[in-house]
Amino acid sequence: MGLKQTIGEQVKKRRTELRMEQVDLQDYAEVGSTTLSKLEQGKANITVETLEKILEVLGLEIVVKVKG
Repeated sequence: MGLKQTIGEQVKKRRTELRMEQVDLQDYAEVGSTTLSKLEQGKANITVETLEKILEVLGLEIVVKVKG
């Protein structure tokens, strides 16, 4: 599974855990419906800034690990 799919699944999982509809998350994070829908499907190429807005609303964060 790729990174986009993993992020999309986690965003959708958290949103549903919070019993939040997509439209609510769109409003709170100030993102478009197409952007959020594609993100949850693992098909979006969004900016870090947009992802940051969504994660902030959901109480999530991204942790980056560099393998070397």
